[in-house]
Amino acid sequence: MNKNIRKNIHQIREILAGFEKSDFHSMTSFYFSSGFPTGCCGDASDLLGLYLLKYHRLDSEYVCGRGLGDNSNLTHAWLVCQGYIIDITADQFNCDGYEQPAVIIDKQSQFHELFDETTCRPTNIEFLNGSGIPSVLAKVLSVMQTLENAL
Repeated sequence: MNKNIRKNIHQIREILAGFEKSDFHSMTSFYFSSGFPTGCCGDASDLLGLYLLKYHRLDSEYVCGRGLGDNSNLTHAWLVCQGYIIDITADQFNCDGYEQPAVIIDKQSQFHELFDETTCRPTNIEFLNGSGIPSVLAKVLSVMQTLENAL
């Protein structure tokens, strides 16, 4: 995966973590969660998928895993793009004894293999346009642009 895209993914994670609840669209899990990254994996994955598709023309798959450890109902979402697992919310499970970094971009992940079953869907701009995700992505990109202009 391109080094610049990797850098941008890390930057997107940092920006999302720095946002206040009021910075998020009210129709997103970012707005309703107890604090990023907890409970934000689906929308964070959709946001990254939309970013990769619109700004880098990279197709990705949204993956949802179910069943982690003793909790068969627990779910988690991440992206797969160019054979890489991309996850900017796995560290939400660190309070449960896992030791995940804030950003995962890797071809393999033992953590993601722990989920009992997974379902996938391609990232789709039309599907996401009906959500609050494009609004949040626009705010993230605005912050990224401001940071670039400051350099």
